[in-house]
Amino acid sequence: MENQETIAIQERRWQHPGGKLIEEGPESLTQAELLAIVIGSGVPGKPAIDLANEILDEYIGLYGIHQKRATVADLAKIKGLKRAKAERVLAAIKLGRLLFCRQVERLKPEVSGWDEAELLSALLGAGIAGRSSRQIAQEVIERYGSIASLGGCDMGELQKIKGLDSVKIIRIAATLEIAFRLHRAFSM
Repeated sequence: MENQETIAIQERRWQHPGGKLIEEGPESLTQAELLAIVIGSGVPGKPAIDLANEILDEYIGLYGIHQKRATVADLAKIKGLKRAKAERVLAAIKLGRLLFCRQVERLKPEVSGWDEAELLSALLGAGIAGRSSRQIAQEVIERYGSIASLGGCDMGELQKIKGLDSVKIIRIAATLEIAFRLHRAFSM
């Protein structure tokens, strides 16, 4: 049996949930921790985890973001969550919906026009000198076939793609976990 001191040390081990994702896997993270990784950074006085909790409180979980049909404008109303971060959050939610619709082989009109490379590009954020996030996303899709295919691959392999650093790869891993959790929720 662990004592309180050991538990406290374990809780302090990670400065950011990305470290926990690397050490313990994405399934060990809470919804807030996954969303905080997707958000990236907070604003002065409000870390990403607080922004994530505010979103989850407002929408009653990840599924609620989809169910209430949140838009970028809706999410951007949350203080500290600007347009780019709101787009990342919605891209993760849309990927979950897209994976579900593909799995059950019935693409609904609402998702049939969604472009995986565009969603991945929104998740990645900025590109690098001479390479846009769209070009990086397109290479990922060309190499792996789909974002869902990344779920079974060694995430370290993604570092071979110019423009994907560890932060972006961790963001992809967190997004995949969000998408898989939403897929399970849609299946119920």
